[in-house]
Amino acid sequence: MSRYVSRQTVKQVAFRVVLYSLTVFFSITGNTAPSQLSDYFKEVWTTRDGLPHNTINGIAQSEDGYLWVGTWEGAARFNGRSFTVFGRGEPSGMPDVGIRTIYKNRQQNLIFAGARGGLSERRPDDWQSWQPYRVLINGVADDKQGNLWLATEGQGVYRQAARGERTQLTIQQGLPSNVVSSVLSTDDGSIWLGTGRGLVRLNSEDESFALEQVNGLPEVPVLALTAYNNGLLIGTERGLYQYQAGQVSVFSPQLMNLPVSVLLAFDNQIWIGTTDRGLLRYSDAGLESLNMAAGLPNNRILSLFRDRENSIWVGTNGGLFRLRDAPFVTLTTEQGLAGNYIRSVLSHSDGSVWVGSSQGVSRITKQGVEAIDLSAYSDGQSVLSMVEGPDGSVWVGTHSDGVLQWQDGAIVQQYNRHTGLLANEVRAIAVTPQGGLWVGTGHGLNYVDGNGVRSFTSEDGLPTPFVMGLYLHDDGRLFIGTGGGVVIRSPHGDITPVDISNLDDAEYAFGFAPDPAADLLWMSTDRGLVAYDLTTGGLTMLGRDAGLPVDKVFQAVIDQDRHLWLSSNRGILRFRREQIEAYLAGQREQVDYELFGESDGMQSAQTNGGSMQAATLVQDGTVWFATSKGASRVNPAELKRFSANTPPVVIEGFKVNGSALPLHTEKDIAPGADRIEIQFAGLGFVMPERIQYRTRLKGFDNSWVDRGSNTIAEYTNLPPGDYLFMVSASYPGGAWGEQNASFRFTIAPYFWQQTGFWIVVLLTVIAMVIVAHRWRMKSLRQRAEELSTKVAEQTYTLKQQADNLRKVDEERSALLLEIKRQAAEFEQQARSDKLTGLANRRAFDESLHRECARSKRRNLPLCLALLDIDHFKQINDTFNHSIGDKVLKLVADAISQHCREEDLVARWGGEEFAILLPNCGNQAAHDICERIRQAVSETDCSAIAPDISLTISIGVTAYHSDDTFDKLISRADKALYAAKEAGRNRLNQI
Repeated sequence: MSRYVSRQTVKQVAFRVVLYSLTVFFSITGNTAPSQLSDYFKEVWTTRDGLPHNTINGIAQSEDGYLWVGTWEGAARFNGRSFTVFGRGEPSGMPDVGIRTIYKNRQQNLIFAGARGGLSERRPDDWQSWQPYRVLINGVADDKQGNLWLATEGQGVYRQAARGERTQLTIQQGLPSNVVSSVLSTDDGSIWLGTGRGLVRLNSEDESFALEQVNGLPEVPVLALTAYNNGLLIGTERGLYQYQAGQVSVFSPQLMNLPVSVLLAFDNQIWIGTTDRGLLRYSDAGLESLNMAAGLPNNRILSLFRDRENSIWVGTNGGLFRLRDAPFVTLTTEQGLAGNYIRSVLSHSDGSVWVGSSQGVSRITKQGVEAIDLSAYSDGQSVLSMVEGPDGSVWVGTHSDGVLQWQDGAIVQQYNRHTGLLANEVRAIAVTPQGGLWVGTGHGLNYVDGNGVRSFTSEDGLPTPFVMGLYLHDDGRLFIGTGGGVVIRSPHGDITPVDISNLDDAEYAFGFAPDPAADLLWMSTDRGLVAYDLTTGGLTMLGRDAGLPVDKVFQAVIDQDRHLWLSSNRGILRFRREQIEAYLAGQREQVDYELFGESDGMQSAQTNGGSMQAATLVQDGTVWFATSKGASRVNPAELKRFSANTPPVVIEGFKVNGSALPLHTEKDIAPGADRIEIQFAGLGFVMPERIQYRTRLKGFDNSWVDRGSNTIAEYTNLPPGDYLFMVSASYPGGAWGEQNASFRFTIAPYFWQQTGFWIVVLLTVIAMVIVAHRWRMKSLRQRAEELSTKVAEQTYTLKQQADNLRKVDEERSALLLEIKRQAAEFEQQARSDKLTGLANRRAFDESLHRECARSKRRNLPLCLALLDIDHFKQINDTFNHSIGDKVLKLVADAISQHCREEDLVARWGGEEFAILLPNCGNQAAHDICERIRQAVSETDCSAIAPDISLTISIGVTAYHSDDTFDKLISRADKALYAAKEAGRNRLNQI
């Protein structure tokens, strides 16, 4: 599934109401008022993302958690990542693909209705359809008696009784029009019918079907009805009306003559869809609107729905639209910023936030966004850096016009090349308590005070003259970040270099972030984050080896809970304090992180750096970041709200040897199930890509297995037996769901794997022994009789008979040995891969447990290698699976031939293999795997098929005494993934 996020620029003439939202945009955290429309994160799905049609007539959520949408080309079920389309015929039973409405009945089942009078109920395990009505059904409602009420386009209203009979009401029975657009059932037993000429009410318990015309409405189509405040909201072609205590009144003068098409009311909010004017919301914040200029795919609204996670889904004529709260809120020119390309954000002591962009400076307060005019001193007004002075003034570093001092609403000072600066490009500023000014430029460092301007360049000890970051410590030390490293200037003027080049060859120092509680200074570099001990001068790198997904990081921020935030070109990372401390103490090899990007509310995951400050902590606890498309802010205290819900999880698919099987009942699987694949999905729509999964296959797994965000579990060569597959889901940082999805299946054994077979074998052996014994005794008796009469002359014959007896005994022993050998072969077959003859996953796991325990007990080296055939899917697709199987055998033979006798080679699954290398250090493991890689690349495949070129990628890692098995395998898998990412046909060792 592809998905795109829409946040188009709002035209001021179309959305003056958005300006009102800015007055409350920065309200105090924890306010229970609904988010402003401008704060909601917007997403759009269309036919490009798998929808069968862009007109979304209906939206609902089934009890299992799926989101369903109705279109003119069928119903589509959405799991947060992909759509499954249901058309006419089986299984829905609909006579036509066109779905006009979806209704959830009192049994919590979904009812689909639409073209040609199609009517079908989606139950937990199946569908039930009714005989078509041969007319378009616009709406559905059900009463307490179980009857369905169907609003139609031209044939009035039908009642589909629970017992099966149908009753039709038209203008002959008193309807003002045969066109009925909306229908609503209320708890008092009333059925409300929105017709082409007003609103009608009837009592569902009255079999006389007496119709009561609701007075006070214009004789125009009533298109929408919803319960509201012990009454009704009535949406018509000429405005929104309210019905209460038998009286109709205009809901609001602002909504007069508004063509209302659909309504949604909850929590003192009224969401209003219109036929041609987009989406409106009436709430405590006033009347707000949203149309195509603000991201709607189309101004015609056909359906509205609020899901269990409080997202608002909007069905339009141009696709499915969703509004939701997101962890990040991004401000752009749409909210009044001077520009979208943000380079610096500053938290001022007066509570305001200053945002410096490529087009000027904006000052944000609770009253709104204020533009700071720099045009008299800066033609381009392109801002790179900002800092607050001791007197509350703001120093602004520009790209081309030096540094400006803003105070009391005006620019009061300017320093540039004409006044002594080395360059007009000012990327870093630091102010001393005495009012002195350090200015970092593209050509060096300047210090400005009452004595003038002094300059410092490479000749004075700077690694390079390109200065990007400055930090003035309380003790007077000045930390200077440049394009060639970091130096420290003491209060006495001495320059001391800080060598970061030995930390993964770090070079650029983009910024600094003090961490007083830990007595650290965090340095952002082009190879990760460096922790500098302010007392000892010690350095610790938090980079790729520690688990960071990127090299370059621009700005670190310590939030009010002392967690660490980090900006990068691929998004914003968050690290928990306890993990950082454990890593610095040497108690962890890697740290976990959360990566936030565009699906979390950012308009661009690319943050900017190389200027001051690229991120900042504001007094209210929010953290702000400069990005390539706006200033993004996050409130860390509210993050738990987004992971508090536990998404339900469902099992979506079950495959045996690549063939899909139905899920409705427990499965009995025939012998020979080499590969079993189970597909599942967490039905959460706020952060579907970040849902975490864990699985357990009872009968195989001893405990839960973390799957990360992977939605497929695959098992190969499972032994015969009964299995129970379980899966649960959670959002990052949230609790695992108590309700697990589960599925039972049984793998039948081959005849030789059955207990009865071995009983027969045992009885056969016993019978053979008895027969042999009896035959022997009979022979002995015969020989004894002959010996009694022919002792002398039969001595030689007796010797031959004795030899025969020994042979019989040997044959019996040989038979028993053969039976034992066959039993051992059967056991071996159950522990080996059928195709390649290598050990299977079960045998490999047992060996891995055993070797890790031995390595830890005896302090012996142990290495693990994971191998993957490059482009194997292309071989299968180009040729066939038979050729693919032959390729797997060739690779298996090549691996086995180049391993040592004590090494264990196993088929890991699919085109992956694993090698366990006991008593083998890193270099030896590297050499063995490199020989294997070369041997595979030199393999001649012409006998199998022309033009096949084989290569493999290998990930190798060594076992450490504190490793868990999962950690060892995960590290090898990461090494393999790195080899794949680096271009394949290579070996990567961690």
